[in-house]
Amino acid sequence: MFLPGTSGLPVPLGPCPEVVDAQRRHVQLLHHSPTGAQAFEVARAITGSWWDQPWLVEERLWPARLEATRPDEADASWWKVAARDLITYPETVALARLLASRPLQQRAVAESGGHLPYRLGELPALLTEVAHELQRSWLVHRLAAVTHGPLFTWAHSCVRTRVSGEATAHKALWRVHSAHRPRPLSDLLPHVPAADSTPPVPRPVMRLRGHSLQAERAFERSLVYARVYHQQHGHLAVPKEDASGDYPLGTWLSNLRTRHTRLPTHQAAALYALYPWWNAPWSTLWQRTWHQARDHMEANGPLEPAGGFPTTSYSLGEWLYLQCTRYPTLHPEQQHLLTQIGINAAAAAAARPRRRSYAERFQVGLAHARTFADVHGNLAVVAHAAMHDSYPLGQWLGNQRRGRRSDRRPLPAERAQALADIDPWWNPPWGLSWQRHYYRARDAAVGSLLQAENGFSDLDDPDSADWLWRQSATYDELSEEQRQLLTDIGITADVARSAREHARTAPPRPAAAPAPHTDKPSPAGKGADPAASTHRRRTRRAAEPERPREPRSRLGHHPDLRQGFETAVAHARAYAAEHGHLAAPRDTRHDGYPLGWWLFSQRNRAKQRARDGLPPSPHLTELAAIDPWWNPPWNSEWQRNYYRARNHIEAGEPYDPVARIPAPSTVLGSWITRACLAYHQLHPDQQHLLNAIGITAQTAGQWPASPRPRPHAEALQHARTWAAEPATSARRSKPSATASLSANGSTANANSRRNGPAPPPPSRCSP
Repeated sequence: MFLPGTSGLPVPLGPCPEVVDAQRRHVQLLHHSPTGAQAFEVARAITGSWWDQPWLVEERLWPARLEATRPDEADASWWKVAARDLITYPETVALARLLASRPLQQRAVAESGGHLPYRLGELPALLTEVAHELQRSWLVHRLAAVTHGPLFTWAHSCVRTRVSGEATAHKALWRVHSAHRPRPLSDLLPHVPAADSTPPVPRPVMRLRGHSLQAERAFERSLVYARVYHQQHGHLAVPKEDASGDYPLGTWLSNLRTRHTRLPTHQAAALYALYPWWNAPWSTLWQRTWHQARDHMEANGPLEPAGGFPTTSYSLGEWLYLQCTRYPTLHPEQQHLLTQIGINAAAAAAARPRRRSYAERFQVGLAHARTFADVHGNLAVVAHAAMHDSYPLGQWLGNQRRGRRSDRRPLPAERAQALADIDPWWNPPWGLSWQRHYYRARDAAVGSLLQAENGFSDLDDPDSADWLWRQSATYDELSEEQRQLLTDIGITADVARSAREHARTAPPRPAAAPAPHTDKPSPAGKGADPAASTHRRRTRRAAEPERPREPRSRLGHHPDLRQGFETAVAHARAYAAEHGHLAAPRDTRHDGYPLGWWLFSQRNRAKQRARDGLPPSPHLTELAAIDPWWNPPWNSEWQRNYYRARNHIEAGEPYDPVARIPAPSTVLGSWITRACLAYHQLHPDQQHLLNAIGITAQTAGQWPASPRPRPHAEALQHARTWAAEPATSARRSKPSATASLSANGSTANANSRRNGPAPPPPSRCSP
């Protein structure tokens, strides 16, 4: 057998015939299996990881084989390191033949049930065959708790390969990552045995291949943040977007979960000791909700699946019931976790859905209805799609009205009375449209004398006057309750009779001037005479002089739309007083009013007029008076981030763009970073706004380089510098062979000093 630092070492294999037999079976495996060589490398990594672990008392084959093959002059401790590949060779070949077996791979996939394994104990058939092939029955119990290592990685890749069926996944089945490869013997041998009494020369401890010292230090720093988070929350199911202070802990853990099978053993062990479920094969949201359910159980007692989880919140109860319905298809470890909070297979089968208390929901809606009625005076004006403080009040009232009118699920009398105490006519027996017009006419009649003799023309609201005339015309057809409501505002039976009499005796309206001749037939051509029309509205208007029309502006609102504009501007003023700007998102609602959509439409109309070459609408100056940047030429998201930065500064929070405060890992810090890097490409007005918060051209020029390496940018900068030098053309036209050879020689020497001598040839066993 050849070992590093020796000229060959004869090893007696007579007491170990299994080594010779293993070599014969190894040759057969390479001849008959296309994946035999790859399977042998995986098996060698598995047996090498077992060799590095402390041996159990049950392990008797390796110690006996180690003692039988040790040369007389070899030290026992040195020989245990040097004979690793020789002693484990029979088990490595047997394990390689087993892993290369396609039936074994298919049985492992079938046994997993389509779930990625969390520990090897979920694949008992695989462990049984491994223990039987290696003639070690105690391996089943030893390997059941393994959650990391080359054997777990192979089983994990096997399940994922068969589930995905992709060619890249099949290649990953036989990939041995650097963290799992056995260390070369040249790195492990403590010294070269000497025949004389010369003291051995110790070898320096070399770092594992594929392990960066910088990465190790970064892992230790990140692990400190993970410990702090675990102390605060009791788990490491961190969302990807969450951070611990300024450190992106969620992103770091998400990256580790993605490559958890490639982690070094000591890193995986450190994370497992901190939180065993840090890399669970289900979502972190599931794990966080499970912790919420466990905390609820510890604080409020056992859960009651058969009772619909009555002590939990509605969302938590719905989640628990959903897990009960999916219990047979959950991961075995998920089922084990649910068992810890009292939900086993029998409890899941008997679970009932979590129902939100109807009485609780009614009280919430009743509170919103009471608040709305205090402001508007009634509940009839609530539209079906109306929102009150983000609550669907219109939909809730519609459901209550349907329940009141339905015999299937009638509204309880006490709840109907609670709504009647707010508004007696919240659910009138007639249409809601009549009730809404009544409230509008009642408000218009306050402080006015209703005169039926002139068709109620003294009212400031023409629509209310016309509605009162129609109610007078059909007064006898109304119900007693409707007549009583009209009597309350002064429309009695005598007043209604006077209004009808006025409509019959009103003088006709003077004939209008003939319209110019057109090809299109007019209504007069169809036999209708506008001057002699009997329509109620035209009859009333014919008896009074024509009202002067308000001048219309082509640049502003139609006069009858001005009222809606004033309402929207009032909401805009209130929003700006609260937030300091009008850069509201599109889905913003202010006191139930869709302010975000209204501002979005105003911006679109203003930009369309600008594209058409038209002057801006005069009414939009009111919005500019509220917020000069309500319609900037850049997107509103940039403007909202600007206001966040301004509020951050005004609140006295730490702020220093040059020192990267706030940190770029935060949302605000990321926006400031982008603003500094793209300062010279921004709009002049954007630069002016940035100057107000301390970001100037000088500040942007002093922005430090990114801590993340950018090799392409650095190489490009070096290339530009090299090309700009005067002697560059001469160097390119006359290359120096001597310099090239010297550089190559220096590189070779440097590589030799860094990597040491060339690796020795592989070990050879001679029977």
